[in-house]
Amino acid sequence: MKDTKITARMDPELKNEAEELLTDMGLNFSVWINIATKALVNERKIPFEVKASPFYSDENIRVLRTRYEKYKKEASISHHKLLEDD
Repeated sequence: MKDTKITARMDPELKNEAEELLTDMGLNFSVWINIATKALVNERKIPFEVKASPFYSDENIRVLRTRYEKYKKEASISHHKLLEDD
């Protein structure tokens, strides 16, 4: 079976951290990519949970809108006040 080459761009720090972890596990990126790809094909889904950043959660957006409205009403309010819990 002939292999194919995959190229990806990645933050160098992230790559180094991942390589260290994989090395500790006795693996390398090539093995990890094959494991993840086989799980993707076998399970027909991404083999781990993918979540949106909590920054974009409905609750956080509500808090940000509330604080922004408060800021617009009280233009002289300090930024420290905006960060306090309501």
